[in-house]
Order: sequence, then C-alpha cells, then structure tokens
Amino acid sequence: MPPKLLIVAGESSGELYGSLLAPYLRNNFELIGIGGKHMTQAGISLIGEITHSFGTLEVLGHLKKLRKNMTIATKTLRDVSGVILIDFPDFNLRLAKKAKEYGKKVLYYVSPQIWAWRKKRIEIIKKVVDCMAVVLPFEEEIYKKNSIPVQFVGHPMLEVMKQELKTNTEDFTIQNKKFLRESFKIKQENVITLMPGSRPSEINSTMPLMLQLIDYFDSKKTHFIIPKAPNIKFNEETLRKLTSFGNVTIFNEKSFTSLAMSDAAVITSGTATLQATLLKVPMVVIYKVNPLSYIIGKMLIRGVKHIALPNVIADFMNEGDIRVTEFIQKLNAEKIAEKINLLLYNIDYRMSIINFLDNVRKYFINKTASDKVAEICKRLF
Repeated sequence: MPPKLLIVAGESSGELYGSLLAPYLRNNFELIGIGGKHMTQAGISLIGEITHSFGTLEVLGHLKKLRKNMTIATKTLRDVSGVILIDFPDFNLRLAKKAKEYGKKVLYYVSPQIWAWRKKRIEIIKKVVDCMAVVLPFEEEIYKKNSIPVQFVGHPMLEVMKQELKTNTEDFTIQNKKFLRESFKIKQENVITLMPGSRPSEINSTMPLMLQLIDYFDSKKTHFIIPKAPNIKFNEETLRKLTSFGNVTIFNEKSFTSLAMSDAAVITSGTATLQATLLKVPMVVIYKVNPLSYIIGKMLIRGVKHIALPNVIADFMNEGDIRVTEFIQKLNAEKIAEKINLLLYNIDYRMSIINFLDNVRKYFINKTASDKVAEICKRLF
C-alpha cells in the first residue's frame, strides 16, 4: 500500500488548490482530505467538508462543523504518513500541533498572512510545521530569516488560468480576447468584469455598489460580466435588477474567462486581484466589511500599506511607485466610475497600470505550484 496523506482545506480556494495538487501525488500516495467538490473530482476521498467560514464574526456560525472536522481529522492522524495543510490557519495550525503530537510530518501550503497581522504565529509555525510552501514571492525571505524550511512555489492560480482558458501559455492575445467575445456574442466596444466577492458577507457589502456602477455606463458601449463565485446565490431582487440592464452577463464561476474578455475590472480585494494581474487587466479594487470587523482589522494589521495583492507584492518587492487604485470602506460609485473611465480612455494611465501589473506578474510566470509542492511532498513524506 502507498503511504497515505491527509490534505486539509477550509475554504473554496484552498480546496481548489488541493484538487490541482492531487494529480501530481496520486501515483505515489493514497489521498484523503477535508475539502469540497473539486477535491472529490480530483480523486481525494473526503472525510469532511469545507466550511466557507471567514472573519471574526462569520466563523461563529460554523463552530459546530469546525469542531466535527477537527475531531475527524485528529482521529485520522493515526493512519497517515503526513499532512498537507492548505491555508485556513485558525483551524490548520491547531491541527498541525496535533499532527506533531502524533509524530507526523507537516507541509503547510499557502502561508497565513503573518506579514500583515498576528505575526507571532511564526513562532507556532516554527514548532509545528516541517516545511512551508509559499505562494507570494516575498514570503520566502520572511521564513528564511526565522530558520523555517521554505520554498516559494509560485501561485496555483496560474494553473487555474491555463485550465480554464485551455491554453499552455501565460500570454493571452488580443485575438484570443476577440474570439472569446464573439463566442459569447458580446458586441460592445468595452467589457468590464465586476467581482463582488466569494463570500456571502462580501456580496452583501459590495453588490449595491456594483448595481450602481452599471448605471454610470452607456449600455450600447459597455458590457458587464459578473462571474459568480461557487456556493454564492444572488437574491431575487439582485437578479431582477441585473437582468433589467440588458448589458450584463452572469457566469457561474469562469472568472478567468470573464477577465480575459475585459478591458477593466472592479474587484473585491482577495485572490481575484491576482487573477487580473496574471492577465494584465487594469482594475479598481474595493473592500468593505461590517464596521466592527473593520475596526478590529485596523487594530490588528501592521506593516502593510495596501490591501490589493498586486500592490502588496509590489510594496514588499520594491516595484516602483505605480499602484492599483483601492477604495476601502467608502465605496463611492461615481468616483469609481471616473477611475474606470481613466483606465479605459487615458492611454498613458492605462499603459502605466498594465506595465505595473506585468512587473508583478513576472514572479509567477513559468512556475507550476502544484508540481513544486508535489516535489516537496516526495522529499518530506
């Protein structure tokens, strides 16, 4: 029998990364895990399901499911050769501690944001993690300075992009964009992707703004695409409003397809900003949470000036002065529309943002994260 590995994800993005990793491991390991539909489709036998929980307040409603998953995962530790923990640090660092008590090797894939908040977690990581596989280029140096085994593997979103767009190259041409638009019968000269978020709390905060924004643009000239995140349902009123515009297309997922057709995007802060970066799509980044969560976040976050991933990476890697525009908490539709029009029609400004995104993008090109993580697994377990 091949050695058995436990792969644990806590949210949609993490379980997607787990599914991408599975094909690189199947020939050498038996795979079980906590995840979702993507991990199941990739051949991982699930012992528990992801919670989709997020933030200080939202997580409270999922405590029962989290406790159940912890109990199941802990019992499973006796039977596995090692553990791959993907993101979800509140849960996974506790599980890492239990894994070490059983004498199991632990690989942690996708680092907690110790560079922004809860920096003392690095001391916990040093005790309970055997190797970090990090997905942002500046994270590697942080762990090296603390004598923790680490490797920057690239970002799995590059693999997601290639799979979705059915391409083997990192570059998407104007001809590709034109073909995609024609295939979806989009005839307007401008296409804008709106990404309201991947969690219900984000949708509630940002969707009113998205609806307002559409009204600022001529429907004959501009088409909007909204790639709906998995497990998200728009309410009837929102759907009725979106349908009434006549220049809005809603996709189930397909965020890279949407962005690949787009001239600009409005994106809720998160991994989607990196997706736009990989395709060099100029963007405006927005962020809004409930006031209490925001106040708590302001108190906890230290050492970062920006929230959008391309900006954060550029800050740490000293990539010039140009940054993507961010609107935090105060989401003014008129001002955001003005910024989008600059991205669409001011050629010098537009090119400065595209060049900035290209400078950030270079850190991820030609790196297959899943392959690199699998190489670490073969050495570690």
